[in-house]
Amino acid sequence: MPVKPPCEAGEEPRLTPPGKRSVQGSNEAGQYRMLWIALVAILVLGLAVIFALPAFIQSPQQAGAPANTAVLTGAKSRDTANESMQAWLQLRARLELEHASQWGEPIWSQSEQAADSGARMLAQRQFSEAARYYEQALQGLVQLDNERYTHLVTALAAAEEALAHNRLEEAIQQFERVLVMQPENEDARFGLSRAQTRQAALDNMAAGERAEANGDLLAAQAAYQEASLLDPEYEPPTAAFNRVSEALETGTFQDAMTRALTALDNGQIDVAGKALAEARTLRPFDKAVIDAQQRLTQARQEARLNSLRGQAANMVRNENWKGAINVYKKVLVMDDSAGFARSGMERAKARLELNGQFDHYLNKPGRLYATEPLANAELLLSGAGSAPDDEPKLVKKISTLQQLVAGASTPVTIILQSDGETDVSIYHVGQLGAFTYQQLELLPGTYTIVGTRYGYRDVMKKLAVIPGKQDVSLSISCEEVI
Repeated sequence: MPVKPPCEAGEEPRLTPPGKRSVQGSNEAGQYRMLWIALVAILVLGLAVIFALPAFIQSPQQAGAPANTAVLTGAKSRDTANESMQAWLQLRARLELEHASQWGEPIWSQSEQAADSGARMLAQRQFSEAARYYEQALQGLVQLDNERYTHLVTALAAAEEALAHNRLEEAIQQFERVLVMQPENEDARFGLSRAQTRQAALDNMAAGERAEANGDLLAAQAAYQEASLLDPEYEPPTAAFNRVSEALETGTFQDAMTRALTALDNGQIDVAGKALAEARTLRPFDKAVIDAQQRLTQARQEARLNSLRGQAANMVRNENWKGAINVYKKVLVMDDSAGFARSGMERAKARLELNGQFDHYLNKPGRLYATEPLANAELLLSGAGSAPDDEPKLVKKISTLQQLVAGASTPVTIILQSDGETDVSIYHVGQLGAFTYQQLELLPGTYTIVGTRYGYRDVMKKLAVIPGKQDVSLSISCEEVI
């Protein structure tokens, strides 16, 4: 806070009454007692002079007319001396309470000496000289009272200048002097606190400098930080702390970037990601970090694409065409220009469709026992040709369907027996008439054979003709009379 300015003209100059402070000694009460004893003694002396002196002065009747002028002159000088003495005593008492004896040198001592000379002149009844000395003493104290502000500002400036150059004893002395003049002065209080802790800050600064010189930046940083905490307004520790912290950060950043770039070069994506995260925490907008992040993103995408390419290749090897298509779709979502995914997708779809056509017949071979499906299967086989060696499942499907088609195309010998009275017919084949034994060839499939005879209930039987099974026999006759 700013120091208090001197009082306006006409006002009685005042300083803030001092409170209990560390700058006052433990004998403060004794000092005040001695002060009042001295004041009382001086007052007694003054009163003695005032009341005893007339007894020594001759009355006009005794001295005669020629002495009247001298008497009047002496009385006036005596009164002037007494008035000056009283004024000096009052001002001295007030300034003493404001500790002017501690901050008002040399004027304070000069005023004391002049007052002592005035007291001697009074004792010698030299009133004019006494008045002159007391006036001189009084003017000294008036000057001192009027110049309190200048003394305070000068002492505060001297204290701050001494603190700035680490002259700590001088700084402490000057700050204490300001506080004697103005105990509530916040600048002085704060400055005194800084001066009292500055030595510890300097010790930590020295320790930090030694550690920094030895390359132990962490220890130097800790020492500088401690010095800065002791005196936050002292700039050198803060500057040193910031310098070392920046050096540590730079070293840590460079180490993280080196590890990140090395890992990227070696294809260690996870290691590169962790190291780059450390570097990004320190300097998120550094160009090297941004460039490395782009490389990492690209590397991760390439790694993902390579992983998907491997998954797709594995599914192709296993002829899992549906799974391969799903993988290729993921690849194209990431990179729609991935050529391997586009070509792989087309092939996988074609192979999935082809395998589905074979599965249509292989899952239900009975479909081949009809003329049209059999023809379609033969057309499928002729169009598929031979499967590549890397598709063993398709090779097996082709072979199996070929066997099924061959079996479905080869007639099987069937033997029918009857009673010679029943008319026999086969649906979708024709009428056979009545017979007791008949041999014919039928293509594999399921046939419905019907027997009819007048006066008898009709008979219907199913006959399954299986490829490769020969000499299949069936007996059919109408035996239940209606």
